[in-house]
Amino acid sequence: MKTKKFWLVVFFFTAVVVYAWLMSALLDGNSPLSLRQLNRLFASLGFWFFFLQFVLSSRLKLIESGFGLNVMIHYHRLLGRLALIFLLLHPLLLFINEGGLFLSSPFRLTGLTVLLLLLLTAFVASFYKKLKLSYELWLNIHKVNYILFPVVLIHVFYNASPGSLLYYLWLIISLLFALLLIEKAIREITIRNNPYEVVKIQQESKDTWSLYFKGKQFAFKPGQFMYLRLLRKGKLSSSHPFTISSSPTWELLTVTPKELGDFTGTIKETEIGDLALIDAPYGVFSFLNYECDRLAFIAGGIGITPFMSMLRYIYDHKIEKQVTVIWGNKDEEALCFQEELNKMALEMKNIEVIYVMSAQESWRGEKGRIDGKVIEKYVPDLAGCHFFLCGPPMLSLAVMKALREKGVPDKRIHHELFEL
Repeated sequence: MKTKKFWLVVFFFTAVVVYAWLMSALLDGNSPLSLRQLNRLFASLGFWFFFLQFVLSSRLKLIESGFGLNVMIHYHRLLGRLALIFLLLHPLLLFINEGGLFLSSPFRLTGLTVLLLLLLTAFVASFYKKLKLSYELWLNIHKVNYILFPVVLIHVFYNASPGSLLYYLWLIISLLFALLLIEKAIREITIRNNPYEVVKIQQESKDTWSLYFKGKQFAFKPGQFMYLRLLRKGKLSSSHPFTISSSPTWELLTVTPKELGDFTGTIKETEIGDLALIDAPYGVFSFLNYECDRLAFIAGGIGITPFMSMLRYIYDHKIEKQVTVIWGNKDEEALCFQEELNKMALEMKNIEVIYVMSAQESWRGEKGRIDGKVIEKYVPDLAGCHFFLCGPPMLSLAVMKALREKGVPDKRIHHELFEL
């Protein structure tokens, strides 16, 4: 449903851009099918989809609450590639139409330079892991786009016909871009004026730690996530997304990172008294968003964190929904929260927790991978259950496939991307 809604919105506004281009072409007295006008169409679409990159990555609560930030980031990547295709077709048609003369002015050379820089940011975004670049470098390269976009704006207005519908459309987009920057600045000032303090650090497993923060409380739903920056020894980290593992019923706010990367590998170096800048809440991955009495939480590894928030909320409020937790790990050493989960299952008969180990032969419980057989064994009423999945992409995709093969409709399958 969210996917259909998203594409309907994008299609509508893209149709507005095409209509504005068509009216401008007719105003110029040229055939819309001429190379010159098709070139302007591709340039207009490329510019429109380029603008959408800022909208989709801006964390606007007004939009995010309807789709979920993870969905917005997914389409940010997809539409970014579409923007590049149209922007590349723009100089290509110019070259076909004008030959070597298409670079006859410094203005056009500047446009080509901007396009090359956009290609660089897209390349880094797609292959930064293979290039072994740090997250911080990837993030800073992305920020260059905020400088490139105003340059593209100048280029667009130079070629637009004053008084045309397309001209006024670009004026509106310019205003919206300025408002996005203002909103980001206000949000940043607000976040910096309300820092949180690390008041507790707890090791949950050999490579997993929980950080407890004290500060201004805010309303959130169990399962949502936040962006975290840590100020340690005078150095402020980059912003990283983490699921909130505490319940909204708690006074303290917690996250539980696992040592998986450059930043998370330093979590254990955090000290009590360190400050944190928190931007939250985000996401729509919460059972509270759905009318359902039967829940199945399927997690892989550290993907248990949003479910801990939900389970703690259910436990604190004594909610009587039937909940089955199926949690896959390599071995017992990877487990965290085991004592707390077992206590919940013991005290609340409507909560059942199943641990599945993929690489521990001595494990007495379920072994192997979470698949359709395991799910059906512990959740026999597939048709009446809502499934929530969080973990590595391979796990989520395999479980979604298994559920669909057993007739579970997509509207009852909810998943959270393991990484943004």
